Amino acid sequence: MDLTRAFLADKSLHGVMADLDLPPALDAVYGHRLAPRPFFLDRAEADRVTEDVRRFHDLLLSLPRRLFGGSLTRCADALGVPPEQAALMSADPPPFHGRADLYRTTDGFKLLEFNSGSQLGGTDLGDIARAIKESPTMRDFARDLDYVHPVEKLLRAIKPGTTAFLEAGGMLAKYAKGFASLQESCRRLGREILLGELEDLTERNGYLYLNGTKLDVVVRYFNPEQAVGKAEAFLKGTKTEVFTPLSSYLYGYKSTLALLSTADLDRDEQALVDRLLPWTRKLEDVDRDHVRANRENLLLKASGEFAGTGVHAGWLHDDREWNALLDECAHKPHVVQERVRPVLDPMPDDDRGWLTTWGWFVTEEGFAGMSIRTMPHEAGAVVSYGGNPDTRVSGLLLG
Repeated sequence: MDLTRAFLADKSLHGVMADLDLPPALDAVYGHRLAPRPFFLDRAEADRVTEDVRRFHDLLLSLPRRLFGGSLTRCADALGVPPEQAALMSADPPPFHGRADLYRTTDGFKLLEFNSGSQLGGTDLGDIARAIKESPTMRDFARDLDYVHPVEKLLRAIKPGTTAFLEAGGMLAKYAKGFASLQESCRRLGREILLGELEDLTERNGYLYLNGTKLDVVVRYFNPEQAVGKAEAFLKGTKTEVFTPLSSYLYGYKSTLALLSTADLDRDEQALVDRLLPWTRKLEDVDRDHVRANRENLLLKASGEFAGTGVHAGWLHDDREWNALLDECAHKPHVVQERVRPVLDPMPDDDRGWLTTWGWFVTEEGFAGMSIRTMPHEAGAVVSYGGNPDTRVSGLLLG
């Protein structure tokens, strides 16, 4: 926070975001929606929160054993995952790779959700951090600061060789600008990446092929729902490394967080959950009158949605609307989560506080960079780049 105050106090730095030298593909995605300033974090705090997230991930991985006798099928059923999707998932523990979305509060960082796996947006924002660090405007201020690039950490987590990033069902075209920016980041870091879709794969002698090219590594961006009925070749290609497996998706369901409330945790585990996770329960397990009465302090979240979809903040609805939402969601997988009241962030020449989601990338090596998404607090309850046009992005420098 001292770095933030120092930045805000030095008006000569305030134009840095407008003058960034961004790579062309990244600029096409984000250049028109940059936040008014960089963000800063102490490296020791980054590592401390990452360790909490690592331990939290271990707890999530333990839930099938603790609650369902080791059965991934029973666990998936309890989470509302359709059987045809669960059948595509392996019981083997997936790697520690994901993005924890957090709010910063007066009591530390609080977890809103954990996106487990490789199907993560925002990794290319590491190039915004790099551009801030390299900006002539920031030369003196950022001399002793550093950044961590999520794409670099992703590439370190996978083995060398011919690599494809795979979507499915036409999503590659829908997110073409984002994937072009990812390719650009990888190329800058010395690795050429192919792009394709699940439907384009074939299998031969245990290897996956994309349009005739043999693949050593597949980085998965499609989800289990997209893979149903299309994964025969994908599942047979056991000699091609898949990063990450479809089972990773299970631990990113919001209802997985709610299962922690039913697990028998030891004192240290419970302290970790209490420190990191706001009160979170499956909607079906909470008394309806309690949810009605506490509308102002609760959110309703669809378990398997992403990018801010399916999230309803009780305080933005009246009682009639809230009751209608509860009726609508009663027979679908949803969670109820306690409202987190974050510390609002100051911006240059702006009297409004801004609401920031800190997208904390993590890998087996530890802290893997940040996706900063922020917006004026009156712009809504969900900071989503794809779902809220007032959302802006920034880069993080470590002190």
